Amino acid sequence: MATSDVERPTLTRSKIKDPCGHISLGFSPKDSDRMTDDFMLEIAHEYMEKMGITDTSYIIVRHTDKEHPHCHIMFSRVNYNGKIIKTVTNHYRNKAVCADITKRHNLTMGTDSLNLDTSKLRGSERSRVEIIQAATEVLRDASISDWPAFRDALARRGITATALFSGEGDERKLKTIIYKKGRHSFVASKIGKSFTPATLARKFKFRSEQTERQRMSTTPDPANRWVYLDGTPIAPTEFGGVQITPEQQQDYIKGRTIRVNNAYIRFDYKTKQPQVSRHNPDMFSDRGCGLPLSPGADPEYAAFYGELSEQFRQEFRRFRKRHPLLTNSEAMQMFKANYGKSHRLGHSL
Repeated sequence: MATSDVERPTLTRSKIKDPCGHISLGFSPKDSDRMTDDFMLEIAHEYMEKMGITDTSYIIVRHTDKEHPHCHIMFSRVNYNGKIIKTVTNHYRNKAVCADITKRHNLTMGTDSLNLDTSKLRGSERSRVEIIQAATEVLRDASISDWPAFRDALARRGITATALFSGEGDERKLKTIIYKKGRHSFVASKIGKSFTPATLARKFKFRSEQTERQRMSTTPDPANRWVYLDGTPIAPTEFGGVQITPEQQQDYIKGRTIRVNNAYIRFDYKTKQPQVSRHNPDMFSDRGCGLPLSPGADPEYAAFYGELSEQFRQEFRRFRKRHPLLTNSEAMQMFKANYGKSHRLGHSL
């Protein structure tokens, strides 16, 4: 009798593939006490309404074969007007509807596929979740940066990933990916958006570019021992037998002047060479903003000077003139330490 009710709407039009749809609604074991038959029935009806599966016959059956409360809904994919119901295939709508119902009824958010115990699943659903978990684990490996590496890593986990193309010659394009485990196969969209060709291509491109940037920024330029391949400076470790501190190395990389004994060293981004002088270039170069009234290339120093009140700008000018040997960084730090204890230099100091 129930089968006849579900089948009846399909008789109003020509036969279609899969005339009967199936949905499973699962709930957390934490909500078991609340999940009476009437409450589950109410939620099932609400779900069907929000998914747009209306004006058709369906059957709701509660099962007790698993630890968590759940029910199955069998419905006719042809409504009473003879139109095919397609909304059931809308994954994003389904996700939004489930989230809305969960929030509205204050239910426990279900466990996502990554944390499911697959030993409690059966058939195609178990294979699908195992593929999701394996593919997610593979993509967490930052060294996987192209399709062959991704495919081979899945194969080692017992999963076959086959790329399907459409068109020929120059028009040949990657259409989708078929993931297979055991006797169950799924198109990429059924596994998840993260595993579709377009998303994987973007991720692999980003990782490849990131790897290349890392190589360029860590490989010394064979034609210039002062820089890496990308032109960024290599911080010196010593000068004239004196060790250069990590703080000085960071300043040097940023293009700031560092002082080692009586020598002043600064990397010149134009010549890609270090400049060494016995005179403090910060006091005579507009680029180094040694003169307090002139803008400079050191953002931190310029910001520090710009945030001072007029009173303390005057103080800092006098301080700078009394300490001509200090680099910009040294002058800024000493001024903060000496004047910050008894004067208010602003919120940023």
